[in-house]
Amino acid sequence: MLPDHATIEIYRAGRWQPAGTLTPANPDRGYQSAAQFDYLLEYAAENAGPDTAPTAGVSCCYPVDFDLHQHDHWPAFVLDLLPSGYGRRQWLEQLELAEGPSSDWPLLLHGTAFPPGNLRIAEAVAAKNLDCLVPTAAGDLVPMRDHPGFTREDILARDEAFIEYAYQHGIYAAGGSDVQGVAPKLLLTQGRGGAWHAEGRLTDTEVQAHWLVKRPRGTTAADRQVLKNEAAYMRVAEDLGLRVHAKLIWERNNLFIPRFDRRVSGGRITRFGMESLCSLAGIAEFGARVLHDALCDMLLRYCTTPEQDLLEYIKRDIVNVVLGNKDNHARNTAVMRHEDGSVSLAPIFDFAPMYLDPEGIARACRWDGDAEQAGSPIWRTVIERYQDHLDDAATELRHFGELVAKLPTTMRECGVDDDIIEHRARAIDAHAQQLLTL
Repeated sequence: MLPDHATIEIYRAGRWQPAGTLTPANPDRGYQSAAQFDYLLEYAAENAGPDTAPTAGVSCCYPVDFDLHQHDHWPAFVLDLLPSGYGRRQWLEQLELAEGPSSDWPLLLHGTAFPPGNLRIAEAVAAKNLDCLVPTAAGDLVPMRDHPGFTREDILARDEAFIEYAYQHGIYAAGGSDVQGVAPKLLLTQGRGGAWHAEGRLTDTEVQAHWLVKRPRGTTAADRQVLKNEAAYMRVAEDLGLRVHAKLIWERNNLFIPRFDRRVSGGRITRFGMESLCSLAGIAEFGARVLHDALCDMLLRYCTTPEQDLLEYIKRDIVNVVLGNKDNHARNTAVMRHEDGSVSLAPIFDFAPMYLDPEGIARACRWDGDAEQAGSPIWRTVIERYQDHLDDAATELRHFGELVAKLPTTMRECGVDDDIIEHRARAIDAHAQQLLTL
């Protein structure tokens, strides 16, 4: 018998704290069920003041209060926690559930012990069984809590014991792309001795670094090329001056991504709040086609430096267009929520030549009305819409246009494949000319 509510915990002030509860009216309807969210009385009493309510909230949309929030669906921020894509399929198999809305509630109660960001579901943490037997690389069976971890070579070689270990611990990441055939993503921690473990297996004082390890969506050459060039695309983004966290490492069909929602320092871990733009806009569904304009309005509303983040967002879309990253939906961009109360656009992620994907992905987010024609934005029209919020954006984007015009050279220096550079040349030239004539 599953519980009738989920307890949402938040990591603040160096510890996990129960913050609120989610109670669905009809769990069998999944996230489409009417639901109630409310903060726990003790948490609200401590954090509902005018200076702390926004900072301590579980979402930008829910400053801490004493209200009962009634919705005709789950609150949008909860969908950021719910396993989706490849991770969802793994959890469905492990829990012996059929795909469908009725599986959402058990997935929330089991598969959300360590999602990205600073939230988790307490019942999912309690459901973890660290006494279950899992194989070591040597073939021995040991309790999960005593596992010595794996080497980098075990991960690269897709060692059979490591695959079983990952499956048993449920470390496939939530979130990610909403298209079918999504890439497997593994949440791993590296211990101080160098061994690799499942996220949540080590105590905070034992952790040296947090990683997301991504593998190709499928078995085609195009799937591998997309992931390989994601590392090169991140180097391009850095050269363009976009907000980048760290270099990605591509090795033998594995992409190692340092996580930006975790920081390890002095034996302590800081867990940053992370909220997708879908959640910020209150969109409680998967696969929604959202206009850029609606997302920009949310950045202006919630970000601490809205003009700076809005301009960064526009630049990212320019680069998405010219480099063919069509999978630019609203869950592939997020904001970071810091304990000092500031909110900022998160570093760029899931930035890759998705036009190569064998499934044929259409551009997800677009500009409204005459600001975009057949998937090609009109940048003058875009910035005119935000002239009250952007100080001399035309000058800034003309300078950015100079960098865009040099992209073929930059891409080559950053290790992008030659056929990708050749294929993107026409789009690069067309949009560079737009920007240079603003």
